Amino acid sequence: MARDKEETKTRILAAVGKLLAESGFTQLGINAIAREAGVDKVLIYRYFENLPSLLQTFGKEGNYWLTVEELIGDETVVDAESLADWMALLLTRFMHDLQERPITQEIMRWELLEANKLTHELATVRNQMAIESLKFLNQKYSFPPDKDIPAISAVLIAGIVYLVMRTKVSDTFLGIDFSSPTGWERIERAIASLVQTIGENDG
Repeated sequence: MARDKEETKTRILAAVGKLLAESGFTQLGINAIAREAGVDKVLIYRYFENLPSLLQTFGKEGNYWLTVEELIGDETVVDAESLADWMALLLTRFMHDLQERPITQEIMRWELLEANKLTHELATVRNQMAIESLKFLNQKYSFPPDKDIPAISAVLIAGIVYLVMRTKVSDTFLGIDFSSPTGWERIERAIASLVQTIGENDG
């Protein structure tokens, strides 16, 4: 019985991702999700209570966004010895992960056009992951008092998101070719170069 419940929840979450990627938030509703998942809508209310709650679960469990644990990985095999090294590593991993999540990219494009309570639920999940990542970094290496690490991170993350999302409409930006690994390797080197300005005051 428990297995059937989990399989049904998985189908419901997959239906949410498919509908969001295809038509954004305008057509997203309990009835549409039930039809796509092939389940009675009563089950959706039973397992998730309401649509906002379902969106929260999708953000956390629906393979929509990576977790902090996935982002950090196994610390024992990480070749990073400073705050700048760790920032470059996490930002690069984030970039690679987002490239492998086409549904997430589609949802984020829709969010730019349709800000509402439902988009807010997913944005909250992403924001919490970023905050937890910053907490991890600050515990590992105290942030330099003369550097606003959260603000620096916000600018770099926003740049990464824009570049990844932009590749759907154009392969080039500022003469950089993103249709080949070379273009993204240039971005990786740029990230490493930018965060190195933070310095070695890591505590």
